[in-house]
Amino acid sequence: MLQIDITPYASDALEDAMRLAQTKALNSYTFSDCMNFLNYAWADIYKKIANIDSGYYSRCVRITKKLTHLPPYVQNCVKVFAARQLNDFNRQDYRPARHSDMCSAGSYMISGMDLYVPDADRKIMWLEYVPQPEQIFFTHHNRDPKIIPTAYTRHIGEDVTTYELNDKPVYDVLYNLYTLKGYSETGEEIDIKECTREQLADIKVWKLVSRVNSEYADDITEYIQRECEEGTWIIRYVCCKYPYIFVSYEHSITGEHYSGFFDKEFNWNEYNPFAYTGQNSNVEYVKTSWNDKTGMGVRIQDYNDIITDEDDNSNGMPRVKELGWTPDTKLIYPAPDVYRYLVARLADKLAALNESNVMAVQKELVEAEYAFEAFLNKNKAGFSRIQNVNPMTVGDML
Repeated sequence: MLQIDITPYASDALEDAMRLAQTKALNSYTFSDCMNFLNYAWADIYKKIANIDSGYYSRCVRITKKLTHLPPYVQNCVKVFAARQLNDFNRQDYRPARHSDMCSAGSYMISGMDLYVPDADRKIMWLEYVPQPEQIFFTHHNRDPKIIPTAYTRHIGEDVTTYELNDKPVYDVLYNLYTLKGYSETGEEIDIKECTREQLADIKVWKLVSRVNSEYADDITEYIQRECEEGTWIIRYVCCKYPYIFVSYEHSITGEHYSGFFDKEFNWNEYNPFAYTGQNSNVEYVKTSWNDKTGMGVRIQDYNDIITDEDDNSNGMPRVKELGWTPDTKLIYPAPDVYRYLVARLADKLAALNESNVMAVQKELVEAEYAFEAFLNKNKAGFSRIQNVNPMTVGDML
């Protein structure tokens, strides 16, 4: 029997919730509203998971000072304990203290973002904490993209017919205080703004040159040039829109297109607006921008959607679509029960906004919450017990 792993995405959660809430049109809500509803519901579920079992998301870090200022990404402190190492050694749990006994042995105190552990300078101390939930994104209008009907102009020659994009790709090179410049293998500078797709592929060295002092340059070739085991990834599009750099690649053997953008820390973010279909990212940027309010801003060529209409002058060419610029977040952790509960919470919110009481939403919310809590309680061996943070003393022995 064929086993298929169907992976849900954030756009799937919104679509499922709108269908459950009997919303007539998927574009009934703005991008900013959908982003808020999606992340608020996920943040509530995330906190509930952390309260029931913090092991799904908690992390442990070493404490080396008596007074530590916690960074903003720390959401909650789970416990403070002493141990020689995280594994293979028993842990001595510390108890929360008050101002009257904040210097007592075996205690710690948190006030705002300050963590005070008096034993940190004489013992190996650890902090187990739950970080802030990561933000969820979805691609706007990926279910109903805006199609550009007259995107190509056909040129019929004696031996071959060629197609030209009406909206030629825009290569922007200004990146805040820097200018993106490309150089060939021989060191010759290539004008990115005026070059063709073929000339863009000849660039082997990429640098961010300071607009203040042109002698200062930061080589970012290791980030821009993409490596692969077989063949090469050829750069077909690049555009700077601070703090992002949008890039499209084409594989030299398979012809697959791969697009995404780098943030200002040069972390790569894959852009596949049709990932919910299970297909690969086979889109190439034509025009890029970004807008946090509307979510729109990019125009792409979809090589998984080839025009087959014989009456169309662009027959055989990839369809050009206008979509949102944000990626679609994959929702696979920690279990399908969490995704089901997220959809039910979203549907309940959307139904309330429409001032309707859908019985299917209420029933699904109750069932999803039961499945969610049953999944989180992994340990079925016994009752949950209060954790004793006070070690045994001589008085207990007597």
